[in-house]
Amino acid sequence: MQSRFVVVELKVGQFQPEYLGQLGFYVAWVDDNLRGHDRHAPTIGILLCAGRNDNVVRYSLAGASAPLAVADYTYDALPASARDAVPTADELVTAVDATLAELSDQTSQPPHQY
Repeated sequence: MQSRFVVVELKVGQFQPEYLGQLGFYVAWVDDNLRGHDRHAPTIGILLCAGRNDNVVRYSLAGASAPLAVADYTYDALPASARDAVPTADELVTAVDATLAELSDQTSQPPHQY
């Protein structure tokens, strides 16, 4: 039995068809840069989003050549113990904004001179 890489992407909003293009990019990158073709089965991509329209998902997946899946989640439906472990949408946005600000600060610094 071969192992495989699984790329999981979490979106806090409703499914958008362009999300699959982005996920397909990540899956292709993992296949080209991390996967050992003699040791690993093809990489799988799983997209988790806050909601979806099944017809839009079906048509979006119709042309995909990589093994991709779309599932939705509902934060409010999680058990209380799981909700405590999962960040809320606002917490995720705050974390992303802080990371982007930090990266922006780092790139605006002049390079070190050695």
